[in-house]
Amino acid sequence: MGKTAKREGGDSYRVAKVTEDWAMWDGVTIPVSVFYPEDAPEGERFPAIIFVHGWTLDKSMGEWAAEYYASRGYVGVAITARGWFGAGGDVGCMDPEHEMKDVSHIITLLGEDPRFPVLKDEKGPVVGITGASMGGCFSYLMSERKDPRPGDPGDPRIRAAVPMHGSFDLTFSLLPNGAGKMLWGAMLVGVTYLGDITGFMVSLMNLVLDSRMDGMQKLQAFLGYLWRLIPPVTTFDPDMLFILGTMFERRTGDYEFCRQYFKVRSARYWCDEEYEGAVEHPILTPTLILAGWNDDLFFANEGLMAYSHIQAPKKIIITNHGHMGCYPGPYPVEGISGSPESAWVREQVDRWFDRFLKGVENGVDREPPVVFYRHTDPSRFGCAPSFPLPGTREMSLYLGGAGRDGQGTLERAIPGPGDKWDFMVNIGLTGSVSLLYYQDAPELMGGEAMDIPTRIKLMEIPFTEVSYLSRPLQRDLTVMGVPRFQFFYRASGEFTQLIPWLYEVTPEGKEILVSRGFYEGYGYRPWTNTGTGAPLEMQACYHRFSAGSRIKLVVSTADLLSCWPCWGLNFIFLLRSRENPSRVILPVVPSGT
Repeated sequence: MGKTAKREGGDSYRVAKVTEDWAMWDGVTIPVSVFYPEDAPEGERFPAIIFVHGWTLDKSMGEWAAEYYASRGYVGVAITARGWFGAGGDVGCMDPEHEMKDVSHIITLLGEDPRFPVLKDEKGPVVGITGASMGGCFSYLMSERKDPRPGDPGDPRIRAAVPMHGSFDLTFSLLPNGAGKMLWGAMLVGVTYLGDITGFMVSLMNLVLDSRMDGMQKLQAFLGYLWRLIPPVTTFDPDMLFILGTMFERRTGDYEFCRQYFKVRSARYWCDEEYEGAVEHPILTPTLILAGWNDDLFFANEGLMAYSHIQAPKKIIITNHGHMGCYPGPYPVEGISGSPESAWVREQVDRWFDRFLKGVENGVDREPPVVFYRHTDPSRFGCAPSFPLPGTREMSLYLGGAGRDGQGTLERAIPGPGDKWDFMVNIGLTGSVSLLYYQDAPELMGGEAMDIPTRIKLMEIPFTEVSYLSRPLQRDLTVMGVPRFQFFYRASGEFTQLIPWLYEVTPEGKEILVSRGFYEGYGYRPWTNTGTGAPLEMQACYHRFSAGSRIKLVVSTADLLSCWPCWGLNFIFLLRSRENPSRVILPVVPSGT
């Protein structure tokens, strides 16, 4: 390897910046900004980090971090992905045949360019990759895998990855258990049209904040941005519109096309082709995963899923943030440093790259690899040596008949024999609406989270929900991981959508949402018994149910606006007998965890 001596006294390097359009392997050009130490001693070489922006944005988002890391002794590379503001080609939604090839080509160009002091070894340039949201998806996909199959987009020159709130399995993200995520799916496609405009706005903000440029240079850059804004509509792969239409129109004959489209854009597929749990091609890149309990686009399930597919040094940090509040900094505006938690997470990212790109013996690989936010002790994250947490046991609560209050019950005992059921009606509405979780966005800027509910009850529509309530808990019960719901039913219609919600009900009657899930079944004969088969995953969570509280399960026939409903009339019988033991399964961890 080349020289990576540490700067005396820990001072920052003076940073130089080069911004250009680079030609890709097929002639398409994309904007690239390279930041590197300008005042480094002759012959000193530095590992590179590639920063990939989120959906609808451009390299301006990555430039904040690229400059920060260049000052710490890296070559920071911020790229605009194919199709977004100023880049040629069409947005392909993490297409391995285009966007991932672009990243590999950029690594090659970077290593061949004598202007940039990039560290190399026998594999080539020593490179890390990171990014939030879409950038997290890129980070998973570009990581090296064992014995890769033909077409695998992984690049062995990637030596460290830090995916932040990214998808590991797009099918799970956007079509969980057959139910289309209405609000997220429509928004992701809809805002793509505006990608050039949002990229222009972020670029303009960076231009205003750029102290390297004088007034005339900024004017020239501004005119260049305006030119790139023509036309102001982003072009993208038409298959994305086709998939959205398939989900909304429920063209089941095209579902397999949708799944295949999502699969090849998912790192899970390249690790486990059959999705049967046998990870034939584990990730070999040291990976630090950032996820959030409240991320309702990419559930923390996906980060935990990715964690189990890595055969290399790995760590997962699960914060309490949603998808809109996942970015830990650094920030481009002086005086905005984010919350103390943001600074701590950023420090963990720094240490990860220092360890696996520079070889710094900072002990990060000897620390507990599972770190998670606990609402019972928010100032101190929990730690564990593995996932599932040691001592985790599964507790099944079975759906039972009506109790004294008229609600169904949740029982530890398997129900008795006989044909027992609860009647439900689907009309596409339940009298409630679900919203995206964005309440934590002010926290990352050092402010307070907003007190806005994620589910708003407007009215009661009979037979669109049924609920089941446990007895009061005798002691605290801590759940950490993925609750699962297994149920059986008969229905009159072709499509049956059921949405499970898990709550804590305090002795005072307050209901606290803990987890939720999605399910849509189709293709069975009406009025015949069917069900989920294997238990379906609900949203991963950490929650301590207090002694005296009750566990409540609500099952709804729809979830506007979160999930695209089944319009029309469908009669559903939710079964609960020894022959059809519908149940919720909780991952219970030892008390005090």
